[in-house]
Amino acid sequence: MSAGRGGLSSALQAALGRAAGALVFPLVAIALALAVGAVIVLATGNNPLAAYRALAVGAVGSPAAIGRTLLNATPLIFTGLAVAVAFRAGLFNIGGEGQLYIGAITAAILGVSLGFLGPLAIPVVLLACLLTGFLWGAIPGLLKARFGAHEVITTIMLNFVAINLATYLALKPFRTEGLVPGTDFIDAAARIPTIGLGLGRANYGLFVALVAAAAVYLLLWRTTLGFRLRAVGLSPGAANYAGMSIGTSTVLALAIGGAMAGLGGGVEVMGVYGKMSIPFVSNLGFNGIGVALLGRNHPAGVVLGALLFGGLASGAQELQFETDVPLDLADVLLAIILLLVTATRLVELIFGKRVREMASGTRLDEGLAS
Repeated sequence: MSAGRGGLSSALQAALGRAAGALVFPLVAIALALAVGAVIVLATGNNPLAAYRALAVGAVGSPAAIGRTLLNATPLIFTGLAVAVAFRAGLFNIGGEGQLYIGAITAAILGVSLGFLGPLAIPVVLLACLLTGFLWGAIPGLLKARFGAHEVITTIMLNFVAINLATYLALKPFRTEGLVPGTDFIDAAARIPTIGLGLGRANYGLFVALVAAAAVYLLLWRTTLGFRLRAVGLSPGAANYAGMSIGTSTVLALAIGGAMAGLGGGVEVMGVYGKMSIPFVSNLGFNGIGVALLGRNHPAGVVLGALLFGGLASGAQELQFETDVPLDLADVLLAIILLLVTATRLVELIFGKRVREMASGTRLDEGLAS
């Protein structure tokens, strides 16, 4: 029994050690970004402490602020997962924006049609969003597996196709009258309810996102399919030699990523807006790339990265109200953080090899799929 407990303790220590190592570069990057941001704030003639206090208050200073942070973070968890799954298989999914739009228009159309089902419509519509996102994500996978088309090009191009297709559907066959052009509103009984507790518009879609992150973790690290995807990402040649189908893995990785982004679009419509208006939300798919990079392409890291992105976006509003610092400071901080997260050699140069040793095996250039 004692040996078993010792083994469990060693495994737990090893897991905590790996987690701490994986957090080194993101935390260092955040600290450096805050330092650079302080210099920028000083250059504008403002007080960095006051600016960062306003950011913190706007992000977590009240239940309403926390609600805004959670609301901003929820779709980024989905789009971050869409990128992370593909990265683990050695692929670059730049199509999260379009995949999210496909899920959003699916939810907008079906949500209105199935509104008579009340709350029962919610799981039906979200499953439909998952499916349409899966099918849309499979398209670049099939093009790469069958014709060798690079997934970066095809996913980028499919963004335009998806956005314009969703826009056409929302403005033409499914348009309704109103001040804001778009689809009709989904019946309130068929929408994802808000959490309450003073959290404003934050809704139970957050828990759908957390379940999705847990599901992706279990898929990648606790299933044979996940092992194959990661093996292909680590070494396609070795995986192919072992009998793993590179083409099948390519299609599935991009399709699963598309399913995550499509589900995110459905949650935005069903939980936040209640319809798809035009213009719709933008840059959620592209910001998901940054979330995945910051989270080291791990589902838990994606959740934390999305919360940071969401918190900065929420805090930027308070920053603008309470100080003279431009609203764009939040975007500057995010840009610096992502630059430093990807420029691991620069961080090593600043802090020395000790940081590299602490983050052994977690560097981006060594382990997009590690």
